[in-house]
Amino acid sequence: MARPKSYTVEDVTEKVVFAFWQHGYQALGVRELEQITGLNQYAIRTEFGGKEGLYLAALEMYCERAVSEAMAPMKEGGVPEIAAFLRSLVRDGSMTSSKFGCLVVNTGIENARINSPRLDAVVTDYWNTLATHFASSLRNAQRKGSIAASVETDIVAGGLVSGVMGIHTRNRIEGRHDAGAELVDLLCSQLEVLEQT
Repeated sequence: MARPKSYTVEDVTEKVVFAFWQHGYQALGVRELEQITGLNQYAIRTEFGGKEGLYLAALEMYCERAVSEAMAPMKEGGVPEIAAFLRSLVRDGSMTSSKFGCLVVNTGIENARINSPRLDAVVTDYWNTLATHFASSLRNAQRKGSIAASVETDIVAGGLVSGVMGIHTRNRIEGRHDAGAELVDLLCSQLEVLEQT
């Protein structure tokens, strides 16, 4: 008779999110992952499909929380909600602000070497979801008349996504959660210009 598991998949995933966020995929070896998770190599392989599967679970958890918590207000919001999201990227205590940047940005950069289609799919989906949330807010603002109907919302949304990538990269490079604050200010000022036209 099989022994009952002494762990839950969610608890194990929770333990490794921060470790992967801080160190990346390639820097953590199986022995370190065993120490972090409390699982042996066999359990990591059978439960998650190995190191990549464990990383994928952590990345998906990170993305789901960012979408459901940080992005959610933009779905029904307008320009103020976009600005609030951008400011959260450099605000102390925010789930989207870290001196380690963003796990999704870090994964995208590291995956240029790893070349994992599964990791690429999660990263691409995340950025598409963020662009969709930005575009929703911008279209809501158009309906309310706070920005002009001529504003090309999908183009602006794509530019904002690139800006978010830059903010997180600056935070990571400088090792400060607020290193990208100047870029946040620039993007927010451009949003204010949109509202004035």
